Amino acid sequence: MMVFPQDFNYRLIIASLAVALVATGSYSFYNFNKLEDYKTFIYQEKKLLENELSEMITRFEDVEVENTSINIKLEAYKANIKGALDSIQALQADVTLLTVYRSKIKMLQKEKEVVFNLVYDLQIKNQELTSKSSQIEAKLTSTKALTNSLKIENNVLSKVNTTLSKKIINASQLDIEDLSVNAVKRITNKRIITTNDSKKANKLHIEFTVSKNKFLQEGEKDIYIQILNPNNNIIADQGAVQFGKQSLIYSKKIKVNYKNKDLNIGSLITTDTDEPLTKGVYFVNVFNDNRRIGSTSVTLK
Repeated sequence: MMVFPQDFNYRLIIASLAVALVATGSYSFYNFNKLEDYKTFIYQEKKLLENELSEMITRFEDVEVENTSINIKLEAYKANIKGALDSIQALQADVTLLTVYRSKIKMLQKEKEVVFNLVYDLQIKNQELTSKSSQIEAKLTSTKALTNSLKIENNVLSKVNTTLSKKIINASQLDIEDLSVNAVKRITNKRIITTNDSKKANKLHIEFTVSKNKFLQEGEKDIYIQILNPNNNIIADQGAVQFGKQSLIYSKKIKVNYKNKDLNIGSLITTDTDEPLTKGVYFVNVFNDNRRIGSTSVTLK
């Protein structure tokens, strides 16, 4: 058998190169797949961190409190989260940077828990204050209702008291009954002879009874008789008496001693010589203080 060493060597070299090329291609394909897996991991991890930060921002956007100091902390915390999110979105991430930001997110989550605990405590306190405020408002409403009820009751009682006071005042005043007036023709030892003829009369006889009143204080009482002629002039003018801002012109003043029993009073009033009785209606009014307690009339022909 014949051997050609040079040809054999060429074949051996070619075979070795083929094996090396296959090995290199396999190694390169393996490294390429590994690089693609790494990029996918980095992308997914970056997105995961972005989503976590976005959710944290969204959650804080829904939180509203009226406390100024807590609001300042919330705004500062939201600014930190937004800053971290902007940084992650802007930079070309790798495992080292993602590890750093993962650590930073954990710190932000701890801060979040602190802030949320403050918000929760504030909400609890606000609820307690709201509950107390509602209770106080209910009590205040009840008190107002009671006050209004008492005011109404007081007004009613005041009116009743005023009415009773007026009744007591009225009940304690002097009253008369059976008031009558007649023109006098002449007086005898036994009786007074009356007439309706104005030409025959020169006096008027007044009679009445002071009524018994247990509410009326005993003692002297002044009674004023006022007589008006047909011309509406006072006859037998005895002057005037003042009652506050009012004055009364009277024809006669009678002083009686009241002793808590009926008291019959009779009085003659003589007309003035220059003003004799004439035809017409004569009106008689009886006063005690400034109150008219009786009135009547007589007609002369």
